[in-house]
Amino acid sequence: MVGREKEAAIVSRRSFLAGAAALGAVSALGFAGCAPASEKGSDAGASVEGDAVVATGSGAGRMGDIMVKMSLVGSTITGIEVIKQHETPMIANSALSRIPELVIRNQSLDVDAVAGATITSFGLKAAIEDALANAGLSKSDLAKTGSDSGILVEEPIEADIAVVGGGLTGLVATARALQNGKKVVLFEETAHLGGSSCVSDGWITGADTIMERAEGVEDSAEQFYAFLTQGSDDPAIVPYPENTRKYAEMAGPVLDWLDTYANVDFGDRAGGYGLYTPPDQPRIYGVNNGGGALDMALIQLIQDGIRDGNASVVLEARATSILKDESGAVSGLEITYADSTVREYAFKAVVLATGGYSHNEEMMPYENCGTCSPSTASGHGFELAEAAGANMLPPEIYAPYAGGIPNAGFEMRYQANLKLPGEIWVNQEGARMANEDYPLLAKAAWGKASGNIGFVVFSEAQLVEGLRPIVMTSYLEGELTPWQSRDLLDELVAEGDVAWKADSASELAKAAGIDGALAETLEAYAGYCDAGEDPDFGRTKMQKFEGALYAIKTIPYQLQCTGGARVDPSAAVLDEKDEPIAGLFAGGEAIGMRQSSAGGQGGCGLGNAATWGYIAADSASEYVS
Repeated sequence: MVGREKEAAIVSRRSFLAGAAALGAVSALGFAGCAPASEKGSDAGASVEGDAVVATGSGAGRMGDIMVKMSLVGSTITGIEVIKQHETPMIANSALSRIPELVIRNQSLDVDAVAGATITSFGLKAAIEDALANAGLSKSDLAKTGSDSGILVEEPIEADIAVVGGGLTGLVATARALQNGKKVVLFEETAHLGGSSCVSDGWITGADTIMERAEGVEDSAEQFYAFLTQGSDDPAIVPYPENTRKYAEMAGPVLDWLDTYANVDFGDRAGGYGLYTPPDQPRIYGVNNGGGALDMALIQLIQDGIRDGNASVVLEARATSILKDESGAVSGLEITYADSTVREYAFKAVVLATGGYSHNEEMMPYENCGTCSPSTASGHGFELAEAAGANMLPPEIYAPYAGGIPNAGFEMRYQANLKLPGEIWVNQEGARMANEDYPLLAKAAWGKASGNIGFVVFSEAQLVEGLRPIVMTSYLEGELTPWQSRDLLDELVAEGDVAWKADSASELAKAAGIDGALAETLEAYAGYCDAGEDPDFGRTKMQKFEGALYAIKTIPYQLQCTGGARVDPSAAVLDEKDEPIAGLFAGGEAIGMRQSSAGGQGGCGLGNAATWGYIAADSASEYVS
């Protein structure tokens, strides 16, 4: 497979979306007429071209304004083109294609949002409504000639193995089972493939790999296992060392498989130590163009299986029950389609690759924690596994990221910059929490703070040009420029809910609701700056506060979760008696993160997903044989 053309592609199952002729057709990430970013666009307005009125309009998408150009004859919409958008391709393309098509088909804006791309869907409909207004019409003026939902209930091929979930674990499991000569159906409840991985930076780890050996790095699975199980300031929770050992042994071969069989582009092929708990060897590798490119390489392999009649990819299809026969072995799945149609399909084995619960506020095991995970991390797979009789490991406190700004509720779009020189971190009582020179300590600091609440405090002296006081969380996508960052800070201060500005420490504490000890803390900190010594935490990179003072209220936000279905080293799901449920396998966050990696170790998120998806596919393939 080395040398495979890696066309930026997604699997689409609607011929009207991307000119596809059948299920599984591959289309370019940028659909015709959907220009990324600001490659084309115009000011909103309307003009007359022949018999048609051409109008433009805009609406707010997830990553900025979406602009459309619409043509009308009378009150009939004859065409809609997306001329400007910034949305994440793998997530948004289904909405960017389907919504305009359905509006034209139905002559109505009363069309459903696309599952997994709701914000893009609403932004696109708002842009269309704005274009109507610019043409002198409203949505009530449209003829409403149809009610097509755009959702197709598609029958999968007959297959031995079903994979539930189209993120990295599911994509690896499907591609590997196909390589093993099995027929596979992949069910995904949203309208797109790729879960958290498709918006990740693409870092993945494994020991004793082809790339390591090419660099002259001497590494082994045993070294990796020793690292994963060692004690540290943020110790790994390794309740099942046999699974951790299996992960350590297989992560390298799986990385080689991605490298040579899936032909994933690892850029300069140089390993590194990552941003979190540094490994003992530079075994963390980055996928060129991020996790989405990793997903694309696997989707291409699955596309080959679809063409050969060995695979189906069924989108907007939620697994609502795992079926069993009289002996208790898996016999199939109950699938509920997006239009509420319910069907049952027979399979000999099921691989659960449904991801975690980090976008489900009700499942969070602690208070005041947001998310930076995409909406696909709903925790649905936990419910599915539990109903099937799996031994479910309870969620435990998992050190999340620190400094999330709760200005928009549960979803953490923004983070206070924890690397702003000279800033300090204080709890609700006004006391400093850790050595601010080491942002990696922030996880533990926020976790120990009352209510998980921490305030990032700084002054005008720290707001130097080119440094951002606010940054964006990566897994919710996007780029923030320095001037936007300062503007956002000013906006949040003006709103007065999560950020405040004052001329004195006492005024700042009162405005932010911090205990009066803040004044004493800032006075002591000023003395430390003068003396050049921090007796509290040993900080060395201190800067004295000058001018107006700022405070930003922050909470932790989570990307990965713990808990999930208990599995053995073969990825077989175990029941309450720790006996395998015949035919049921699982991997990735569906089995929890702390079983197979040290907390905060770079590359183990994608590594866990890919490795356990591979193991589950091999075990399921052997089982059905």
